[in-house]
Amino acid sequence: MGMVADRRAGAVELSLGRRGGWTTVGVAGELTLTGTAALEEHLARAMAGQSPPQVVVDVGAMTFCDSSGLNVLLHARKQILGLCGRLVLARPTDRVTRILRTTGLDRVFDVRDALPA
Repeated sequence: MGMVADRRAGAVELSLGRRGGWTTVGVAGELTLTGTAALEEHLARAMAGQSPPQVVVDVGAMTFCDSSGLNVLLHARKQILGLCGRLVLARPTDRVTRILRTTGLDRVFDVRDALPA
């Protein structure tokens, strides 16, 4: 599966690809309520691509995430763990790291500085 960009979501740009044994969902820009449906679609496609799902959400180009975006990521985490899979948030910016720390989600998600190999 190659990288596929999706600009339908407005302020957020999403992509889907493969890296090693991982399905990668790239998130760029501001993830707000208007982009959550498109993110849900991308995550569902990522989960359907392998069993158990190994999904990395590359947030290296994400500049903001509101509570609706965080809820989509939490729901995906729950689904993936229920399938004995793994969900990783990779390459968070300082701003995204602050959001995760403020909400306590840095202790919930598997957050990594680099994309898994």
